[in-house]
Amino acid sequence: KTKLLLPHRKGKLLLFLLLSLGMVAFIFTRSLQPGEASEAESGFFVWLLQLLGLGGTDAGLLEHLVRKTAHFVEYACLGGVLACFWRTVLLRHGTAGLLAGITAAAVAAVDETIQHWVPGRTGQLSDVLLDTAGAVTGLVLVLLALWLWRRHGQKQNVKRSNLRQP
Repeated sequence: KTKLLLPHRKGKLLLFLLLSLGMVAFIFTRSLQPGEASEAESGFFVWLLQLLGLGGTDAGLLEHLVRKTAHFVEYACLGGVLACFWRTVLLRHGTAGLLAGITAAAVAAVDETIQHWVPGRTGQLSDVLLDTAGAVTGLVLVLLALWLWRRHGQKQNVKRSNLRQP
C-alpha cells in the first residue's frame, strides 16, 4: 500500500522539487546555446585536459568524449535528484526509480527536440539514449545509497536494543 506525502515530508518534497526543476532549467538553458557557444565551452575543457596531459592527440575525439561525458553526468545528477523527489512522494524504491527514469527520459526527449531548433545544434536519438542511461545510473546509485543507509540504520537499532536487554 502506497502512502502519499506524509506531513513531515513536505519540506523534503519542496527541496527535491526545486532541485529537479533547477536541474531541468540548467539542462534546457545549455541546450539553447548556439552550436558555436557550446563548442567553445567544450573546447575549453579539451584544452584543459590536454594541458594536464590527459587528452591524447586527437582533439576531435576528445571533444566528442567531453560532450558525451557532460551529457551523461548532467543526467546522472538529474536522475539522482528525481529519485529523491519520487522517493519522498511514494515511499517505495521501485516505483520511485521507475517514475524517475520515465521523467528523465521525457526531459531528455524534450532537450533533444529543443536542440533540433537551435542554430548549429542537432537533436539526436543517440543522445536521448545516452542521457537516459546517465539518469538511470544516477537514480540507481542514489536509491542504492538510500537503501544501504536505511539498512545500516536498522542494524544499529537492533544492536542498541540488544545492548539494553538484561
